[in-house]
Amino acid sequence: MEKQIFDRMKKILCMFTLVFFVMSLTAASASAQSNDAKKWNEEKANWDKEKTKWEKEKKKWEEEKKKWEKKDKTGSDYKSWLCDYNKWLSKHKIWEANHKKWETNYNEWKNSQ
Repeated sequence: MEKQIFDRMKKILCMFTLVFFVMSLTAASASAQSNDAKKWNEEKANWDKEKTKWEKEKKKWEEEKKKWEKKDKTGSDYKSWLCDYNKWLSKHKIWEANHKKWETNYNEWKNSQ
């Protein structure tokens, strides 16, 4: 009789252990997913902030470019401006390529949710 009671208790404890183990795995994966979402959302906010800054600069450079198209392009002022513009443009292209890579990864993550 004592053996049967012991076996039943053992089975019940095993079931409880299994249930709590599954619950802990579920809770861990849910919290990991929310941390992952938080990380992606923070990165998105940073990228959006940078994108706004780059767009403002791009607009400024485009306005200056339009002004130079109406002026004489033979002076040293134009050559200096063109050099600065080309440096900015190369930095912008690098940033834009990195942003597109990140955006692709972000969209893949978002679609997997």
